[in-house]
Amino acid sequence: MRSTAKSLVAALLLSGGLSQAALAVEIGPTTVSVPVFGIPLDVPVRASLDSKSEAGTLLLDLALTGDLKALQDNALAIARKLPYPDDACARKGPNLVVNSIDSAAIHAQGETAVIDVTGKVTAWGCAKVLGQKIKTKIASDHIAITIPVELYTPTPQQLALRVKGEATIKTRDPQITEIANALVGDLNQHFTVAVAKALDENKARVSVPSIPGLDVKIEQAAFAQDQDRLLIKAKADGRATSAAFGALLGLAGQKAP
Repeated sequence: MRSTAKSLVAALLLSGGLSQAALAVEIGPTTVSVPVFGIPLDVPVRASLDSKSEAGTLLLDLALTGDLKALQDNALAIARKLPYPDDACARKGPNLVVNSIDSAAIHAQGETAVIDVTGKVTAWGCAKVLGQKIKTKIASDHIAITIPVELYTPTPQQLALRVKGEATIKTRDPQITEIANALVGDLNQHFTVAVAKALDENKARVSVPSIPGLDVKIEQAAFAQDQDRLLIKAKADGRATSAAFGALLGLAGQKAP
């Protein structure tokens, strides 16, 4: 890969006086390791890089595709690390407690990824009697929770995950459904804040390599589906010195940390 990078850079330098000189390069797959809730996921990434020499600088246009099969394969382990309500007396009146998470799947829905989770839940009634919290079991049932997440750019050089919109909750027991609907606003807020905090603490994000002379910004990123496989599609552009361009191509032949 390094000799290939050198030959590509040499070709660009030889055509450096021509503002229209261009080169298209296919890079990868190279593997990026991304931790999600403490679970390291290896994401193979391919890139198409178009470059053009202009005024002694290389203008770059990149299209990247990441394969998130590892995320899908670890859906249940990830789902079990999500912050579900577990306090039967979190508030006065009815409360929901998620007792177990039994299955999970992750798939694309347009440009959003959806985490579908099933498990068991118990509804509790809570009241204070003589200063003591008294809880009463109301009902138990199976539950389905759907959590949408999206890609965003916390900085122009970083790509990360966050909850998008609201989580939805479905149960078969009308009594629990009624309680869930009454609490859904609180639960959505709970999910949004807690998941965002967990993703941030686990640094579930990838960054453009820090290379002197490389100035690249992520312009667009979204989830996509290829049959049953979840993908990331991203576009970036910027500029680089010839040395930075060679270093970028050299990194593509290595497994990213």
